[in-house]
Amino acid sequence: MARLLRSLFLLSGLSAARAFTTLPTLAPRSPLLPRHPSARLLPLSRLSRSYVSMQAEGGDRTRRGILGAAAFGAAAAMAGFTVGKNGLPNPAQATARYEREEQVIGSDRKLTPSEANTISLFRDNTPSVVFISTYQDRGGPFKLDVEQMEAGTGSGFVWDDKGHIVTNYHVIQSATAATIGLTTKDGTTTMYPAKLAGVDPDKDIAVLKIDTPQGSLRPVKIGRSSDLLVGQLALAIGNPFGLDHTLTTGVISGLGRETRTSTGRPLKNLIQTDAAINPGNSGGALLDSEGCLIGMNTAIFSPSGASAGIGFAIPVDAMKPIVNQLIQYGRTTRPALGISFLEAAQAKQLGLPKGVLVLEAPASSPAGQAGIRSTTRGFNGISLGDIIVGVEKTDVKDEADLFAALEEYKPNETVTIRVLRNGKGGLAEQEIKVKLGESDVRTPTLR
Repeated sequence: MARLLRSLFLLSGLSAARAFTTLPTLAPRSPLLPRHPSARLLPLSRLSRSYVSMQAEGGDRTRRGILGAAAFGAAAAMAGFTVGKNGLPNPAQATARYEREEQVIGSDRKLTPSEANTISLFRDNTPSVVFISTYQDRGGPFKLDVEQMEAGTGSGFVWDDKGHIVTNYHVIQSATAATIGLTTKDGTTTMYPAKLAGVDPDKDIAVLKIDTPQGSLRPVKIGRSSDLLVGQLALAIGNPFGLDHTLTTGVISGLGRETRTSTGRPLKNLIQTDAAINPGNSGGALLDSEGCLIGMNTAIFSPSGASAGIGFAIPVDAMKPIVNQLIQYGRTTRPALGISFLEAAQAKQLGLPKGVLVLEAPASSPAGQAGIRSTTRGFNGISLGDIIVGVEKTDVKDEADLFAALEEYKPNETVTIRVLRNGKGGLAEQEIKVKLGESDVRTPTLR
């Protein structure tokens, strides 16, 4: 009996420690009962260590029994149970709690609290995640009518009650039209034609707009991504392979990851998750255990094209300012030099040193006005233009570094660009002051 009480005390201490951890869980853990003597070999919390120290100093069995029962009762109370005369949770209340969960889920199946919470979370967020179908115009040289053919499917989520839907830019990149499937909690799906509110290809974000009856939209709960922790739960809802409203679960596997968009610009500080993400999940919601949006599923790393357990999501904190700007102005702006350049892969083949070779810096561009030189061809062959090797104190090895460095500044700010310039004595580094221009991403239209 003393061994049982001692084990209960140790395990309740562990439960108490878990209850105050910063890692979110889907639901309170079920009471842990020792099933094997090795249970007492579990790592000890501070509470259980203090108990062991007290025991080593010599406390009587009665005191140990009372303290153990009290700790177990405290753990039970934290889980929402009252304690009976025997120090154990009230069976009637435990049964009532299960019944309450079953009523919420609408099923007679016995479910653990974690299962019940996951199912409830999925059902609550189903109306917030949408199914996107895209279309392209198809015609022929001998056809007067243009047909609309389905081009692909993707996912998105309801941003606000005004009908704005957020998704990835690459989902609608080549589309001439799109429809949004909105599903209610009872499973009814209604299709709405979508208009394009704004896009930011460099960040792989697009905002669509649908007109729906008042009160029919349920915006997703916006969370935060600034304090995410590796190991916390992550739930992805989307439409992989056209299978609408599919839920996959996993954990946050890593933070601060990087990939590239279709424009070649780097996407930084991505969330990595092992929740299965497949083609069609793009633009879907990545949620935490409280059902709050923490990211938008955007890419996978896979040699086969299917989920390999490495998926990436754009953090919600990075999305918010871009989405709000697209909703308000229909476009985004970012700093620009106004140059064309040789891509890094081609530069390496030509044996050029590190940096970004300027192919053209028009006289009207910010770079041209500052005196940055273009690559030219003459009777004596090709004369290399300036090679950008740094922005202020940040070194630039390729165009990805250049884009990332410029993102730290705003249009009309003056920055120091470090270049290698070809002269009589060979390449020599120079510093040039450039007033940054504005790159204006205009939004195309969907019919």
